[in-house]
Amino acid sequence: PADPVVTDPSVISNERRLAILEWKLASLRLQVALLEDAKAIERLQQAYGYYISEGMYGEAAALFSDDPGATIELAQQGVYVGKKRIHEFLTHGGEGLKDGEIQEGSIWQGVVHVSPDGKSARGRWRTLIMGGTYGQDGTWTEGPYENEYVKESGVWKLRKVHWYMTVKGSYDQGWHKKHEAVAGPLKDLAPDRPPTDKYESWPAFYLPPYHYEHPVTGKPVAWD
Repeated sequence: PADPVVTDPSVISNERRLAILEWKLASLRLQVALLEDAKAIERLQQAYGYYISEGMYGEAAALFSDDPGATIELAQQGVYVGKKRIHEFLTHGGEGLKDGEIQEGSIWQGVVHVSPDGKSARGRWRTLIMGGTYGQDGTWTEGPYENEYVKESGVWKLRKVHWYMTVKGSYDQGWHKKHEAVAGPLKDLAPDRPPTDKYESWPAFYLPPYHYEHPVTGKPVAWD
């Protein structure tokens, strides 16, 4: 609501005082609602991370919006559009982890921006994945997410998951001595669209774009 005009307190009527209080209450309610939305989005994103780490790919796919425009894009594997295709992509290798297999991927450094109307949001996160199979060389894999969210019937869901693989290296030899190229498209499950961005992983340098401007300068952030 618009901020009511405040005049000399000695001449403010009871009706005006009530209007001011109602305006302040509405403003506080909006602030609390947006904070609750941000926390709900954080829980949603962390749930996705747990499901992927534990090989519960169907559960991860169920977190996505029913919007036919919902997408997932990991590394350079291309874009999969719609909840059905997202489910096919996430589960194409089967459900669950095998004995001796690990793919622990913690998600942190979240920066979430909820739209003023509380219906959509965007978030940037970072993940570090410890992967491998018992008795074999393992890998360290790292990169940021730039994701979008939508609230459907009061429930926050993933609308766009875009993960950039910036580095993948050997655990035994060290990521600084042996690296792997960025993952490309699956041969047995073609994407609906090609990769959004063309880039190479470390030792090449690539800065995935930020969805938000610098919080102090108000200017876009980019590697010059």
